[in-house]
Amino acid sequence: MLAFTFIAGLVLIPGAVSAEEAVYIYYFYFTPRCDECLILEEGLQKVLDGDFPRELKGNRLIFKKINLSDPDPGSKEIIRELRVRRQLLLLVSGETKVNLTRDAFRYVETQYDHFHKIMKDAIKQALSHETTGV
Repeated sequence: MLAFTFIAGLVLIPGAVSAEEAVYIYYFYFTPRCDECLILEEGLQKVLDGDFPRELKGNRLIFKKINLSDPDPGSKEIIRELRVRRQLLLLVSGETKVNLTRDAFRYVETQYDHFHKIMKDAIKQALSHETTGV
C-alpha cells in the first residue's frame, strides 16, 4: 500500500524528500496579474526547469504559486505561517527565508542572465544547506 503525505496542497511521493527537508519557492501574487508578474513567473519557471529538473521531480525543490486574492485553504495556512501581506518571491529552507522579490523584478526583464544567476545561486545554496544540515 502506498502512503502519501499531504501538506498545504502538496502531495509528496513515497521515497521522496520529506516536507521538512524540501526547499520551497513561493510566488505570492494578486489578481489581476500585470505583465511584469507574468514575466517573472515565466523567467523563474525557465530557471527551475532548466537547472533543477531532478530536484523538482524528487520534491527536493517545490515551486508553489499562491494567489493572494483568492487562496485555497492550504495556501491560507502558508500565508499565515509566513506572514505574507504583499506580492512576494520567497525561498524557504527550514527556518531560513530569503526574499528574492526585489532582485527578481529588477533583473528578470532587462538583465535575464543576471536574474538567472541570482535565482540559481540562491536555490543551490538552499539545496546545499538542506543536504548538509547546515
